[in-house]
Amino acid sequence: MATATTSSASCGYVLGYTSTEHERLIRQAALIAPITERFFRQAGIGPGQRVLDLGSGVGDVSMAVARVVGPTGEVVGIERDSASIAVAEARVKAAGFHNVSFECADLNELGMDKPFDAVVGRFILMFLRDPGSVLRSVVSLVREGGVIALQEVSWLPMLALGAQLPLWSLVLGAIYETLLRTGANPEMGLDLYRVFSRLVCRHPKCIWTSFWEALPLSLT
Repeated sequence: MATATTSSASCGYVLGYTSTEHERLIRQAALIAPITERFFRQAGIGPGQRVLDLGSGVGDVSMAVARVVGPTGEVVGIERDSASIAVAEARVKAAGFHNVSFECADLNELGMDKPFDAVVGRFILMFLRDPGSVLRSVVSLVREGGVIALQEVSWLPMLALGAQLPLWSLVLGAIYETLLRTGANPEMGLDLYRVFSRLVCRHPKCIWTSFWEALPLSLT
């Protein structure tokens, strides 16, 4: 398995790897955990499966999918920031999971010794310069008939809902503009159909959801 010793300073996540950002991610994860777990189950992920978590951060999605696959399953989280992995490992141990591990590696340079039943990710493709390239490499890691389940954000529905609330609209607009200026894609939830449609694969089941809608769409 290809690994790397990537430090926080050399990584390009636009929101950074500070303790403050780790705490924000943990609070965010607590709010949306039920949506994420339901999404994974609807995608076809279940007990005993081996799952790869893309951009595992401080471990919240890895633990969410570990609850879905149960103690007979296995979860491998891929994260390029070593400090985040240290936090994730401590949290996994404290939570009592024995089937979750993490690898420090770049998503464009994955090399695994055995296939996965599923690949998952949450709010990760929106920060990648070339999400299509990452997905093409990930497809080869999924067994025949496996699942790729990605939860990504779409800000347009939230912007529309907040249009009649001046202060709320101003805050949302500022966040949206900030994401755009950093190079992130705040509409990746809507763009996934275009990204998936360009993939040529064997063909695993590809499924995604827009975070604000939380409605999975199948590409079988």
